[in-house]
Amino acid sequence: MIDPGFSISFNPIAPWPFLLVASAAVVGLTVAAYARKLRGPGARWRWLALGLRLFALLLCLLAALRPSVIVREKKQQAATVVLAIDSSGSMKLQDEANSRSRWEAAKEALAAGVEAAKALGGDLEVREFAFDSDLRDLKAGEPLAEPEGRQTQLGTVMMELDKRQAQGGRRLARLVLLSDFASNNGINPLIAARRYRDQQTPVSTVVFGTQAAGADSRDVSVRDVVAGPTVFVKNKLEVRGTLSARGYAGETLDVELFVEDQPTAVAKVQVKVPDGPADSVPIAGLNYIPETPGDKKLTLKVAPRPGELVTTNNEVGTFVTVLSGGLNVLFLQGPNFTWDYRFLMNAIATSPDIEVVSGLIRAPAVGDQGGVSDDEFNPGRYDVYILSDMAANFLTERQQAMLTDAVRRGTAGLIMLGGGGSFGPGGWGRTPVADILPVEVHPGDGQIEPPDGARFVPNPSGLNSYLLQVGSDPAASAALWESLPPLQGANRFTPKRGAEILGTVNGNDADPMMVIQETGKGRAIAYGGDTWVWARTPEGIPIHRKFWRQVIFWLAHKEDQGADQIKLAIDRRRASVGQLVELTVTGRDAKGAPLTDVAYETTVEREGAAPGPDGQAPAAEPVDVYSRGDEWRGTYAARGEPGDYKVTVIGRRGGQEVGRDSVRFLVYQDDRELENPSADPELARQIAEITAGEAVPSEQLGKHLGGLDRSAFTDYFSPTEHRVWDNWPFFLLFTACLTLEWWLRKRNGWV
Repeated sequence: MIDPGFSISFNPIAPWPFLLVASAAVVGLTVAAYARKLRGPGARWRWLALGLRLFALLLCLLAALRPSVIVREKKQQAATVVLAIDSSGSMKLQDEANSRSRWEAAKEALAAGVEAAKALGGDLEVREFAFDSDLRDLKAGEPLAEPEGRQTQLGTVMMELDKRQAQGGRRLARLVLLSDFASNNGINPLIAARRYRDQQTPVSTVVFGTQAAGADSRDVSVRDVVAGPTVFVKNKLEVRGTLSARGYAGETLDVELFVEDQPTAVAKVQVKVPDGPADSVPIAGLNYIPETPGDKKLTLKVAPRPGELVTTNNEVGTFVTVLSGGLNVLFLQGPNFTWDYRFLMNAIATSPDIEVVSGLIRAPAVGDQGGVSDDEFNPGRYDVYILSDMAANFLTERQQAMLTDAVRRGTAGLIMLGGGGSFGPGGWGRTPVADILPVEVHPGDGQIEPPDGARFVPNPSGLNSYLLQVGSDPAASAALWESLPPLQGANRFTPKRGAEILGTVNGNDADPMMVIQETGKGRAIAYGGDTWVWARTPEGIPIHRKFWRQVIFWLAHKEDQGADQIKLAIDRRRASVGQLVELTVTGRDAKGAPLTDVAYETTVEREGAAPGPDGQAPAAEPVDVYSRGDEWRGTYAARGEPGDYKVTVIGRRGGQEVGRDSVRFLVYQDDRELENPSADPELARQIAEITAGEAVPSEQLGKHLGGLDRSAFTDYFSPTEHRVWDNWPFFLLFTACLTLEWWLRKRNGWV
């Protein structure tokens, strides 16, 4: 069928003035050539020949103008009506009429809409989709799963629908969106709406829910949980967190701490919600004392409150590693500020088999009352004591004697670091502790402060000792120590008879910096400087960490572990979907030296994952790890489904396993659906308006689709161009004119 409207267009091969002049010239020459022959006998045939020649010239001029007739022709095309229902978590809200959920109302409207669209008949396909952060095709008769999506990417879904229909070769005649239109991620829906407008595809919008489900609603959400990555069996672990509370100002919430495999809460606390904004209410006072080793999942839960909007966000979890036993260290710092307090603590705390307790003593002891309890010096309480720039009078005489006795009995080791409150300047020469130190302690020993700094230089004995082996061999260790920056200064002291010097200031044998000695059954170290400067550079961090780890093990008589050890550490125990998890693998032999001939296989698997179609559990995902000094590191991108995951590393030498380790972590997804669950009818109205569609009440969707003209979906007018000059009839007419004109001239002897 052809629409009455049509148009004519020209596309001349040259400018109009040139064509007119050229045409006039050719016509003039043609007429002039025939003018003398138009009189006399046979003039009638000459006029006919001239007419044929001029008609051929007219056809040439017409071809030079290249005219076209554009006619609008009505055509039919296979078309599709798409109905897409929102399956994100906010559709669970029960704010529809009669306290129905948005999801129930949307399913009912979807069924009515599909039935009405199919009743239109003809070559019209009806398709159903569900969407949240992605798009899913719904098969006929397939039951709808509960809405569990954590995001609504409305704009992205609209673009994906258009793309799929274009690939299928069918025109998307109309899109019907059934949603609360609380789009919270992805492409802006209005950008997608403009694309539908350009393609003349109207969008009908059906809104579910109310705007009052946001700020005026009531909801409690646990936002975060914080716990130390490791804790030893029977040691206390403090667990903290934060929550937000909307609509419960001034009320008291019950917060409980649960541990997997334990049916009841291990700790409880009450949190008072402030009267003002409550976006970040701290949770404190929860403690957990584990009884068995292993990875434990901790979960903070808030008991549901009356009238609460949703309860799925009332809990949050993480993992901690409970160690069967290790070395307990007490780090005592005097009042003088030093960065060693921070850097040394961090270095020791990174070892999962070392538990560190720190204490900052700000004032000297008064009589029998000191800044730390006597219980801290009971036999067996700690394996290692570290005294950092603290004068002797900051401990009571009883505590000094208890510390000395613990070292002599071999139940603890001692290291004293340099500083104005250490060794002789700190008054330690008048205490029993001086008897167990490997150096003579005199009040006037003073400091060594070279102009270019005090560089710690291990001597040959130190490079061959367990304490200073930071490289694969003595030469490598020497190069690493030389790469470290110098210190500001060091304490001056004299080694005792029988003590061993491991390092000096700037290589000067007269200025020892690190001296060790066994005293009774215990061990002691005198180190005249600090070490925080080493940890300020990326290259120095592993050296600093390894040095202090080995110091602790040596003082505790644990330098020989008796077997190769493979250790795995990760930088976080909770990762949001898409976040990177950094892995660090270390391997050490019985003496603590790095394992250099071991290959590592690292995999990540989701715990409790559903079996695949073949009935087998999903295969573990491999993670590549790369050598970086004495460590192997890798990165895992947590792009899988939320849940509990386990990363495992296996070390092999010559194909034989030498050790393995594993760590569990939790992958979660930010629930943006519950951050602002308010429906957005204004967005729905704008989408419908931009695309020339309609915003339809849910109860009228069936009537709306049933009242549409099917021809509006499948019939359309397409402009078709017909070239007058570019076809066989035009060419044959031109050829016939020239041929007949030539035949007349030939017949009458004019050529």
